[in-house]
Amino acid sequence: MMVPEWFYKRMIDAIEQKKLRERFNPEGSLLRQYQLKMLEMLKYIDEVCRKYQIRYWLCSGTLLGAVRHGGFIPWDDDVDIEMLRDDYKKFIHAMENEPQINYALQTHCTDRAYLAPYAKLRDLHSLIKENNTNDLYYKYKGCYIDVFIMESSSSLVLNRASNFLQNSLLFYPNACIKNKFCREIYLNAMFWILNKLVFPSFRLFSKIGAKGQLRHTFGSCFTKKRDKDDIFPLTNLKFEDCSFPVPGNYDAYLKKIYGSYMNLPDLDKIVMHTVEVEL
Repeated sequence: MMVPEWFYKRMIDAIEQKKLRERFNPEGSLLRQYQLKMLEMLKYIDEVCRKYQIRYWLCSGTLLGAVRHGGFIPWDDDVDIEMLRDDYKKFIHAMENEPQINYALQTHCTDRAYLAPYAKLRDLHSLIKENNTNDLYYKYKGCYIDVFIMESSSSLVLNRASNFLQNSLLFYPNACIKNKFCREIYLNAMFWILNKLVFPSFRLFSKIGAKGQLRHTFGSCFTKKRDKDDIFPLTNLKFEDCSFPVPGNYDAYLKKIYGSYMNLPDLDKIVMHTVEVEL
C-alpha cells in the first residue's frame, strides 16, 4: 500500500522541539506535572474504552500534539477526546460500573452546577481554576479531560443557534445570579428545557442531509465540522509514552480545523485555559 506523502511530514524538528520544551514545559515544571497527570487520566480512559469496546479518538489540540510533537504541545494544558453519541452513552454507563477512587465523571447528573452538554473526567486529588466563570460553583474542580460528543450535523445555523442559547441562557446567568436558590432553580429548569426539548429538536432536523458531516453536540460552543470519512477507520499514534486512537486521515482532519497545522503560532500570544493549578 502506498503511504501518503503527508505521513512523512509528521513532527517538527527535534532541535526546535527541545527548545520549546525548555521554554514551556521542562521536566519538573508545574505545567509538565500537570500534563503527566492528564496523561495518566487518558490512559485510564483508554483502559475503560478498550474494556467496554467504546470507540474514541484524540482530537483538536491533543491530536495536533500527537502529530506535530509526539505528545503534548509544549504549552498545552488540556486534553480532548471525541466519540459518537452512541459510544458516549456506553461510556457513561461504563463509568457508572467502574469503581471510582481517583476520578469522577462530571456531567449535569453528577454535578448539578455543571452546565456543559458533554462530560469531563475529573481528578479528585488536584485543583484547577480556569480562565472563565463556568466553573464558579462546580462540585468537581480537579484536572480534567473533555469527553466531547460528535453527532450528525447538516446545519451550521442550528449549531450556532444552540451555542447562543447555551451562552445566553446558561453560562451567562450562572455568573450573574448570585442568590444560590434562585440560580439553581433557574439553571436546572433551563438545562432541562434546552437538553430535553430544544437541542433534541435541533438534532432531529440536523440529521437530514448530514451526509457524514459531524459537529460537537448542540450547546458545546464549537462550530468546526468533522467528516466521518476522515475519522473512520481509526488508527493509532504515539502520544508521549503510549499509543492512542486517532482519526484514520488525521491530516485532512487537522487541516479542516487549523489549516497549515504544522506551522507554530505566535509563541508570545499563547493563552492558557488554566490560570491556577494545585497538584
